[in-house]
Amino acid sequence: MAKVMLGKWTDKNESFTRKIRASRIEEGVGIDILAKKAGIERSTYFSHVRNPEKITLRELRVYCNVLKIPAESLISAVYEGGD
Repeated sequence: MAKVMLGKWTDKNESFTRKIRASRIEEGVGIDILAKKAGIERSTYFSHVRNPEKITLRELRVYCNVLKIPAESLISAVYEGGD
């Protein structure tokens, strides 16, 4: 039986991206500021938002701290596809 391959852009990634974007807007934090605080380049930020599996624990902690997001909320967005 053939396997079905999902594209790189999944519901989980979309959920994570929405959570980060909404929190950035709510907190008034620009992408450049968030990337700098996480110690990554702007392009790396975009790459990691598209592929949350590549985000390091350090980055995730920075996102949670800077954007005032409970870690459980981001983790559930990545691993469960929930909001």
